[in-house]
Amino acid sequence: MKKRSALLILIGIVALLFIGTVSYGILTPNNAYQHHTGLGESIDISPDDEHLAFSYYKDGEQSIYLGNLENGSTEEVVPSGTAQNSHPEFSPDGKGMIYFASQEDGVNILHYLPAPGEEPIQLTSDDMHVFEAIISPDGNTVYYIAMPSADFNQPPGKQDNGSDIHRVDIDSDSHEKLTDKDAYDMRGLNMSQDGETLYYAGSDAGEVMTSYDIETGEEAEYHVSDLPDYVSQPTLSQNGAQLAYVAQDGENENGTFIYELFLMNTESGETEQLTDYGASVASPAFFTHTNRLALLAEEDWPSEPSEFELMTVSENGGDLTSIDLALPQDGNGIGFWAFIDRMVNAVTLSVLYLLMFGLSIAYMHMRSRTYLPVIISAVVAGLTIVGAIIAVASNPWMAIGLTTLAIWLGGFTLILWIFAFAYRRMAGEAI
Repeated sequence: MKKRSALLILIGIVALLFIGTVSYGILTPNNAYQHHTGLGESIDISPDDEHLAFSYYKDGEQSIYLGNLENGSTEEVVPSGTAQNSHPEFSPDGKGMIYFASQEDGVNILHYLPAPGEEPIQLTSDDMHVFEAIISPDGNTVYYIAMPSADFNQPPGKQDNGSDIHRVDIDSDSHEKLTDKDAYDMRGLNMSQDGETLYYAGSDAGEVMTSYDIETGEEAEYHVSDLPDYVSQPTLSQNGAQLAYVAQDGENENGTFIYELFLMNTESGETEQLTDYGASVASPAFFTHTNRLALLAEEDWPSEPSEFELMTVSENGGDLTSIDLALPQDGNGIGFWAFIDRMVNAVTLSVLYLLMFGLSIAYMHMRSRTYLPVIISAVVAGLTIVGAIIAVASNPWMAIGLTTLAIWLGGFTLILWIFAFAYRRMAGEAI
């Protein structure tokens, strides 16, 4: 009796831990960056090549910093506050910048900071989600790609509106929608040196980019030969003579796609691969007075949160070097909730599930029903498959998730059956 009571208590404790872990995982946001400390996903170089703007997570809160490229010092210029601040881009005079302030729902609101220490100016409202933005050469107008935030928060296929190009005058707060494409994919916003033409890429563009004449509204194909079907973060140099972009370059030994930086001469179409990093690079930014580019290198790709490193590479390629800046450090260490978040993962759930049913097998063996927990696990797996089949028509993503869960449960059911079989043979008859 004492043995049975002890097993029941253990089963109850493990069951409570399992239920609590599942509940915590469902009820709390799935945010890998909630307690993260490290570089954000976007950088920019000042026109005089003296400063680098970057976003940085500190204990999960993302702020904008300026880094001095000569002495390595850093300065926080846009604290996180109530929003996550990211994607800084310098104004033409190098004193101010535009950036995104992301809300809890993920909507990016565009802001302009005239200079460090001054009050930021909000340029867009929360009814629009901004994907990319760029400042005109005269510093008076910001062009941006955006879609209604109500559609941004909808799952794929449920959106009524897509992306378009807009502009806003910084001083007058006058907004204008320039295109009416409702594009599914619009990215890589760039501007000509004279401020008269915009360029962008998209899934419909194929091996070309699209040019948009700001005065007339006319669009044309901006031919750049040998451009891959899908490029990431195409970035024109200041004079438009070169186009830097990130593209797939094979796979690693684990079958994960590798993304490297490429540089194209826009007149001749001649292209050179600048990096051979073997993982993933992002956010290329041209220096103005030297033949180099800054970029972010992600060695732990595709894990989350992303662990970026600041680097530079020559326009001739082959000499990828680190940028030495005094990056901020987290001040709180691993707090209680950060520890809990790290513990709530697939490994913990797997261990608790197997332990809960394994102890149940030992208990039910005493009641001559050794395989009952295995049957229950199999039934749960079967019901999960049925749920996945039902969800296919209404929510394909849920169906994929339920199918994955069913496979997970099926595999553990097999493990439990093997354990029950072995336990019954070793333990003998029920006590």
